[in-house]
Amino acid sequence: MNDKMLFLFDVDGTLIDTETHQIPLSTITALQQLHKQGHLLGISTGRSLPSLKNGGFASLIDWDFFLCNNGQAIFNKKQEILHLACIPQASVEKCMQVAHAQQNPILIIHGEGEYLTAAPNELVYQALDFFKELVPEVKPYDGQPVIMMIAYGPLQYDYASYHEIDGIHVIPGLSTYADIVLKDYHKYKGIQYLLKHLQMDSYIAFGDSLNDVEMLAHAAIGVAMGNAHEDVKAIADYVTTKVSEDGILQALTSLHFL
Repeated sequence: MNDKMLFLFDVDGTLIDTETHQIPLSTITALQQLHKQGHLLGISTGRSLPSLKNGGFASLIDWDFFLCNNGQAIFNKKQEILHLACIPQASVEKCMQVAHAQQNPILIIHGEGEYLTAAPNELVYQALDFFKELVPEVKPYDGQPVIMMIAYGPLQYDYASYHEIDGIHVIPGLSTYADIVLKDYHKYKGIQYLLKHLQMDSYIAFGDSLNDVEMLAHAAIGVAMGNAHEDVKAIADYVTTKVSEDGILQALTSLHFL
């Protein structure tokens, strides 16, 4: 397959093994080979761009695009903003009220960075350790446009108080956190914008978590990692091996892209 195609990769649980926090060498080699063939490669993640940069993912290879915050913020190769979709301010303020009532901070993510609205607690530290990230700056919310928020709660917490807020969608994570994103917005919405920008009509996607469902469901080929959530595997076109078992290389080889 030599025609130029767009390949999109989730990060946590797809590029990186969430248990070892390592990216297999086979994954890096496979991505480099795809690029040499002339394909376009992008990250499609719930993480913000600062998170990708701090974790070293933005410089892993010469990415063509970064679809961050579940598609609400899209950046080009030079990390210049192509597209932003923000949460209504009233919804942001209500989320902050819920977090304050629970004596939890909330992470505010905007176009240029991120910060906590209050001092971190044990839930925050546990989530930061899961991602191997540093503690963000702490400062009060000043009314600026918000792309995404992260709320904190115990493992298996249902975030019921947040679900009642209009204008948002809550996606519980794999640790003591949940992504709070714009309602009716998901990775595929951002991908639609990117496809129109590129004048392309299809893409190949790799993912593992519930926030990857729409991305995989609409892909020409949606690949679920062997460590993926069962609901993700159910809608995928192809289920590969785990990240730690060279899953990306295995899929690309089996599907004859390499």
